[in-house]
Amino acid sequence: MTRANPEILAGRTFTVPPHRHDRVVDTVLRHVDPVAPLRVLDLGCGTGLNTLALADALPQATVTGVDLSAASIAVGASTRHRHPAGERVTLTAANYLVFSGGPYEVIVSESVLYAIPASEDALFGKIAGDLVPGGLLVYTMPTGALGNRLLVALRRGLRKVRGPVSDRLLLAIGRALHGSRYDDALLRERVPYMYVVPDRYDTRALHRRLRERWGFEILATEPIPRASPAQLKHRLVVARRLSA
Repeated sequence: MTRANPEILAGRTFTVPPHRHDRVVDTVLRHVDPVAPLRVLDLGCGTGLNTLALADALPQATVTGVDLSAASIAVGASTRHRHPAGERVTLTAANYLVFSGGPYEVIVSESVLYAIPASEDALFGKIAGDLVPGGLLVYTMPTGALGNRLLVALRRGLRKVRGPVSDRLLLAIGRALHGSRYDDALLRERVPYMYVVPDRYDTRALHRRLRERWGFEILATEPIPRASPAQLKHRLVVARRLSA
């Protein structure tokens, strides 16, 4: 397992880019009763933009965001206090694997599960245990496609030379590719992702194990267009927990 991922991400803030706000929310709304009193967990919530968007879209829900980065949670807490749905939102800085919460009717996790250095049994066993029977899991994760494997090989090389020079080079490339879409603060936040190496990929074999080990039914999968040649190709997956 790539134990360096938490070291790369620790102490930093991570904000969901604006174009991704609606994807998770729209997916959840297709599979739940939007006026039900749901308990929702945003696993790896960053600065909480998806967390607050879910609270907006689900007016009777209580929404919890958990993230390893205390810096992200601090930013999210400030935003939460000014948000109309903030009173139904809780943001916590914690390692999800030892986080005590739930049970939940919905768990969402956008581009986070792949970077958690834990066994499948530990990670998906906890997720299954935190979901009620019939609960919904929505996640995005890099696929095991050849292009991703090649890009990860490049990332491994970058990790070996990681430092101020490589950070500046990656930021310059980001500005050239996305300077018209993202502000500089968001681009700086994305630089560490170029050193992150997946601990797992979303594959048919993983879907099979989700069914056989943890009682999930895969309801839908959807490819996610890449925003950049440097970004790993992701897939959105919707699953329902049918049994304990």
